Amino acid sequence: MRLGGRLGRRRFALTVTCDQRSGAQIASLGGAILRVLRHGAFLPALVATAAMLLLWQRCPSVLSLPSFWGEDGWVWYPACYADGWRCLLLDHSGYLQTISMLVALAAQPFPLLHAPKLFALAALVLQAAPAAFLVSRRMAPAIPRLGLRLLLAFLLIATPGMSEVFANLTNGQWHLALLCLLILMAAVPLGWSGRVFDSLVLLVGGLSGPFAVFLAPVAVLWWLLHRGRWVCWRMLLMLGTAAVQASLILLHQASRTERGGAGLGVSLRNLDTILLNTILGPGTFGWQAMKRNGWLAGQQGWLFGPGLWPLVLSTLLVLAALALAALALWRGGWALRCFLLFVTLEFMAGLVDGLPIGDMTLWHQLAVGVANRYSFHPILAWLAILVSLTVDRAWACRLAGGLLLACALLFAIPGDWALAPLPPTNFQAQARIFAKAPRGTVMTFQTRPIFYMTLMKK
Repeated sequence: MRLGGRLGRRRFALTVTCDQRSGAQIASLGGAILRVLRHGAFLPALVATAAMLLLWQRCPSVLSLPSFWGEDGWVWYPACYADGWRCLLLDHSGYLQTISMLVALAAQPFPLLHAPKLFALAALVLQAAPAAFLVSRRMAPAIPRLGLRLLLAFLLIATPGMSEVFANLTNGQWHLALLCLLILMAAVPLGWSGRVFDSLVLLVGGLSGPFAVFLAPVAVLWWLLHRGRWVCWRMLLMLGTAAVQASLILLHQASRTERGGAGLGVSLRNLDTILLNTILGPGTFGWQAMKRNGWLAGQQGWLFGPGLWPLVLSTLLVLAALALAALALWRGGWALRCFLLFVTLEFMAGLVDGLPIGDMTLWHQLAVGVANRYSFHPILAWLAILVSLTVDRAWACRLAGGLLLACALLFAIPGDWALAPLPPTNFQAQARIFAKAPRGTVMTFQTRPIFYMTLMKK
């Protein structure tokens, strides 16, 4: 039997010796593979599979020892367990968290014992989705070079210093926001399935966390650059979800600010520390390297010590990084500019609004990396700036960007690749007891990292 076909401009042929029945099966399989390749779904599927395997390899205990993480256990699952679909109307921290509630709803038909693993699998899918979408043909108009998109997809999976946003549903909204950003900049889908996908992701993503507020200006800017009905529809979806989330944030603003009386802690030293200690340093050299060399602010390293000279040096380093960012913004494409606009708006909002811990000011909390999830998008923006400079036509840009990007690829990513095993809990033993308990039994379950979940058996 002779198999042949055309892929793009190239023709190929393959001769196989087999019986008639096997030949028909091989031909059918070959036709299916060709259809996948022609529709451009093969590479995204391959990248999605590889991304999930790499993410699992970075911390195997995510699936081997599953347990709820943070709000996964003490908010999302109990709320859906008690209230059913009405949990979709509940806000948390001043905005809706739709994706987390939807996954918690989907987990309700299964035994409690398996719910954490379902949460972890959903989180892995959310984390791999932006990388898979980035390499699809739909992103070619925004970022034409496939090799560049593959490199950026790898950086999405290997972002250094970001264990807090790794494979847990509570922080899956950060990855979903990236997918929404890519969809806003993607080419118009050709079929109805792509249009449904875009609409559902933008709707759910816009109603999951506060990110729609920062994505809405990007949607408007992209519509101004690329007029069209579908671009307008995506903009309207993002504006609508942003209006919902912004109204909830404003309604809950008093409850967000009254809990912390320590203030913001605005100072040049704190700003330098935030940028160097949690973004530029981990993104270029890695969190583990900074910890090993005593560069972290909490260790009173030479860069963040008291006195004038540490302040002058740290300010000069920040100004140099800002100059590189401005250069990339000027010479880069609109995809990079839109990404930097989104990250800048998000970063500035984080500097003026948050949930201070005790007597710690907000800026000090950010400087010492108490919640390093707020550094995830800025670190990605810094890596995107370095990639943009590395492929620039000017040799000086290539030199500066290439050297810093090489540091990230050779030191930061390998040093921060393997994540520490998750601490063990007694959740599985408790879940088995809960499954056999009579109705009305109240139990408290240990979750990660230091939280607890309480359920009443229905």
